[in-house]
Amino acid sequence: METKLLRQIRVLQVCVVVLLLATTFLGISLIHPLLPRQNFKVINAERINIREPDGTLRAALSNSAGFKEAGRAHQDVRFAGLMFYNEEGHETGGLTYSGRLMPGGQDADVTLAFDQFRQDQNVYLHHEEARDEHGLRIDDGLTVNARPDYTGVKEEYSLYNRMQKLPPEQRAELELKSLQAGKISTRRLFFGVVRGVQDNKPFDYSGVFIRNKWGRNAIRLYVDDDNKPHFEIYDPLGKSMIYEFKLPHP
Repeated sequence: METKLLRQIRVLQVCVVVLLLATTFLGISLIHPLLPRQNFKVINAERINIREPDGTLRAALSNSAGFKEAGRAHQDVRFAGLMFYNEEGHETGGLTYSGRLMPGGQDADVTLAFDQFRQDQNVYLHHEEARDEHGLRIDDGLTVNARPDYTGVKEEYSLYNRMQKLPPEQRAELELKSLQAGKISTRRLFFGVVRGVQDNKPFDYSGVFIRNKWGRNAIRLYVDDDNKPHFEIYDPLGKSMIYEFKLPHP
């Protein structure tokens, strides 16, 4: 009995020594890597996180399910790609893509976006296409948005919710007042090509489309379906054209 007990004690001592050596080896490896770097031909993963030493998330390469972390758990996320985060761990832009077949066509998007601090994208380079039984629309270009400071996000989205519940005329009135007060977001610039088919009629416009702070057309410089160039300047409400350059008829 005593011999058996001594044997068990020796086995336990050996296990403790082996565990201590392994722990020491791993601890030293964290500071001064002892093992050679590993090369992989294929790595299968759902998400790869890049974190600061304190654990703050700074970047993520992920499938669509992985992007439900970091504030997107409430959304039906379809895109995958590479997302960046600031020092506070808040999303700040990235390269994302999605695309799928739909009844009568397809729905696809590829975007390189740069976000305002704790807001949505302010600058983005994008390809967007949507085809269904009603037509086709493809947007390729650079868009610049203007957004309120992040401290006003709660009020901004409460205004959007109010607008959705209003009839068209009241919605337009509230939207204009909110834009004039700088409380909601608006597109300020689009540089690119918009083309497709609507009501069985093709359209194709390429150029620079500038809007004022109120989200109204200000300057439009573009080429239309007939290869005719246009240069237009609008009033502050974007309703009346105050200047239009016209080429003489051939």
